[in-house]
Amino acid sequence: MNIIQRIRASHLYSLILKEAREIMRNPYLLFLILVPPTIQLLILGGALDPQVRHLSLATVDHSQTKQSRDLVASLTSSGVFPKNTYVVDEDKLLDKLERGDLDVGLVIPKTFSQQLNRKEAADVQVLVDGADAYTAGIARAYVLRTIHDFHPEGMKAPQFKLPSAVRTDKDIDASKIIDPKVDILYNPDQESSWYFIPGILGACLTLTGTLVAAATVLKERERGTMEQLLMTPAEAWEILLAKIIPLVIFLMGDVLLAIVAAQIIFHMPFRGDLLLFLFASALYAFVGIGFGMLLGSVCSSQRQAQLASFFINIPLILLSGTVVPLDTMPPVMQAISIVDPLRYYTLVARGVILKGATFSMLWQQVALLALSALLVLMVSANRFRRQLI
Repeated sequence: MNIIQRIRASHLYSLILKEAREIMRNPYLLFLILVPPTIQLLILGGALDPQVRHLSLATVDHSQTKQSRDLVASLTSSGVFPKNTYVVDEDKLLDKLERGDLDVGLVIPKTFSQQLNRKEAADVQVLVDGADAYTAGIARAYVLRTIHDFHPEGMKAPQFKLPSAVRTDKDIDASKIIDPKVDILYNPDQESSWYFIPGILGACLTLTGTLVAAATVLKERERGTMEQLLMTPAEAWEILLAKIIPLVIFLMGDVLLAIVAAQIIFHMPFRGDLLLFLFASALYAFVGIGFGMLLGSVCSSQRQAQLASFFINIPLILLSGTVVPLDTMPPVMQAISIVDPLRYYTLVARGVILKGATFSMLWQQVALLALSALLVLMVSANRFRRQLI
């Protein structure tokens, strides 16, 4: 007998065919594997955007001069502040800020133009709504940079005197002696979807693999067919692999579908080795399925497994750097994330997709991902074997 004939005659091959047919016969399970992950990836890829745009700006312009209007125009020249609203006095400005109708307020005094003409530091007041700390920080930085770089037509760039509430030592800049040229690599247009999609794909593999694998194990118990598996001559590890391998194959189809959809809708490039990416995706699929098998062997119903999965999936996603960059986390959270397998899958996926990284560059992350898959599968296999005994 050759190798192919031996494989077909094995218990594992027969069990894999049986599990694949079970998945194909269950339209709900097939829908759960293929459709929701792709939809979630497209929605989250478009919705998650760290760039701040379309902030509201209002100005009290006591100067009413060309210089003051040019300053406001420089603030609204990009997508951060699409338009400006003029208000009559500071009381109206504060009222808008208190009601949450305004993100940034600008007060230009009467002496603005005179100070500029005398080449003195011109006074302006910037009021930022700090209720949303992240947005406030971005808005403040943009306003200060724009004001610092502003210079009226025919005049050298003046120095503006900002109130102490918004001025720090970092904002006091000396005259430029270095003119840097900045080139942004791999994502020159800074498309946020390109950054988030690889991580979101891993999160979708986590959610789908965990829930589907748990449902597969619990279905056997609820239908009372677990006893039939005990009567087969197959070993426990063969039964476990037969349940895992078809799910991994279907999830790889889901990965390919999601990547194609991301390229079509978000024009995301794919610069690396597809086989390396699929290999890493398969390893992480084993992690998600292993967690699902563990939940299926511990929980008594599918609803209980779905609730219990939140205690696994949410920490995995939040600590992986998928949504929140690792550098912004507290040191304790960064230390905990070392044991998060989704962290390493996200690094591999972003490296292969966006940078075209090779295995020699990513072998450490791939090795840690393989180690995570092995440990999770060993624990779930041990629990599953106890269930069969």
